[in-house]
Amino acid sequence: MAEFAGGRLLLLGSSLIAIGTAGFYHLPGMIEADAGGSRLVNSIYCSTMTLTTVGYGDICPGANMDIIGRAFIVALSFCGLGMFCGPVMDFASSWTHDVPGGAIGAALTTLALGIGLFTVLEDFTETEAAYFTIVTGTTIGFGDRSPTSDAGKIAAAVFAILVINVTGGLLEPAASFLSSYCMRKDAAAIEGNGNGKKVL
Repeated sequence: MAEFAGGRLLLLGSSLIAIGTAGFYHLPGMIEADAGGSRLVNSIYCSTMTLTTVGYGDICPGANMDIIGRAFIVALSFCGLGMFCGPVMDFASSWTHDVPGGAIGAALTTLALGIGLFTVLEDFTETEAAYFTIVTGTTIGFGDRSPTSDAGKIAAAVFAILVINVTGGLLEPAASFLSSYCMRKDAAAIEGNGNGKKVL
């Protein structure tokens, strides 16, 4: 798993971000006309936010996006869901045992990093930066807080990939427990019926 996670995962993720960046950069109407900043930075930012399913909705998709742009975003979203719900979550559940402090230590360190980054780059208060970090890590991405500077957008794009992985590692024990709980309940219902048919 480590070889796949290290090499192939990085290659796949980088390729998807590059494809997304090219689409946001070249397709008309993909980014709001008044977004400000560098078009390339905005394209990288929008690509990453779409792939990670954070989607703040601040500068992308643009209001004048055509059917080709919409089809591109749908395809990119499915690639992002496949990537982040599959290989990235598998990777997130594998590294937590190797980090001092485990998932909780990594989560607290990542929260502190997010607070430090976004208080400096975006002039967020510590509370706003903590909120932004958690909303990004859980992929909720409400959009009430989002980066506006080019440096903040690049930091948010890179940070989103990190914080989602850490959040996945933090939530993995809960996901495993719920999965096993539901499976045992289902198996007990089948066994308890006596005739092999499911009882709900």
